[in-house]
Amino acid sequence: MVLRIDPRPDGLMVALHPNDRGTVLSWRWLRDHGEDPETFNHETRQRRIDALGPVSAVTGWKLDAVDGDPALTLTWTDKPASTWISVATIVRLMSDPGPLVAEPWNSAEQVSLSVGDIDKVLGTSAGLTEWLNDLATWGVAKLSGFDGSSDQAIALANRIGYVRTSIFGGLWDLASDIADHDDTAYTESFLAPHTDGTYSHDAPGLQMFCCTHRDGTGGESIIVDGFAIAGQIRSDRPDLFETLTTVEVPAHYIEPSVELRASRPAIRLDANGHVVQVSLNNYDRSPMLLPPGEMDRFYEAYGLLQSMADDESRWLSIRLEAGDVLINDNWRVLHGRQAYTGERRFIGCYLNHEDFESRLRTLA
Repeated sequence: MVLRIDPRPDGLMVALHPNDRGTVLSWRWLRDHGEDPETFNHETRQRRIDALGPVSAVTGWKLDAVDGDPALTLTWTDKPASTWISVATIVRLMSDPGPLVAEPWNSAEQVSLSVGDIDKVLGTSAGLTEWLNDLATWGVAKLSGFDGSSDQAIALANRIGYVRTSIFGGLWDLASDIADHDDTAYTESFLAPHTDGTYSHDAPGLQMFCCTHRDGTGGESIIVDGFAIAGQIRSDRPDLFETLTTVEVPAHYIEPSVELRASRPAIRLDANGHVVQVSLNNYDRSPMLLPPGEMDRFYEAYGLLQSMADDESRWLSIRLEAGDVLINDNWRVLHGRQAYTGERRFIGCYLNHEDFESRLRTLA
């Protein structure tokens, strides 16, 4: 609801609740965000006017109704007809929408992870919704019933968006006997919790592992909630949280004919201060130099982030067998792996985070 609207020389002051001191929506902003058909194309969702330059004077405004919904209508000196913007749009744009629905967790006991059926995900909206709601809530989701084929893996990825191509290809094979890339993932050794693609300007949003063969011991997948860790650091050590959100951490991936480099803070915030991405990979962290005091503070902050991720009490451990699919949010959770013996083979791929967010919106 809109509690009150008061005209000002520079626009309309709008308040949404009793404690709201109000926000002035400028006349230019109101012209720019009009939703009448002359101003806005409702089919393409694109503007039809250019309000970046000077706009004409307002001759009147009132709260009205358009197609039965409350709207703010305005008249201008250069328009014979009024323009309008819905009250719902004003409230939405003035409100903090918050991040995607997420349930922070600090131990495996706090996670209620269901195991979906891949045929239902591929064939029904209900199955897809349940799978992606798990992923949005916990940062990880699991399926059973994978037939081991590349075609089914691609079909599953296409239910969210599309397979993202990287230096590892589109759909990639992951096993210790593959020597195509110089990466610790292609070994049988322990992998500490980390995120992928810290060397990429746009790190992969999701990663999907489809198990095709498993025998031997060990090899459990490790999942840790980076959002929960970030929230605790923000509460307990706001000074180190500031370091983690402001200091750019460089990273690299280097092999013959490849040298990828990028940097960003270990914890990325959106415009409203919500944590939207955690990036932690001590394997791929590049050499860096800050002034002495700042360097020591960075080591303390980054070390705290890593030590909390390494705390086994925070781990969700999942042993994947042939036919299992695990997908995780690479912007939220950290993943790792216990050392193993025997054969452990996967088909996997990356997906974009914006496609995941888009699919959640359209399903809703």
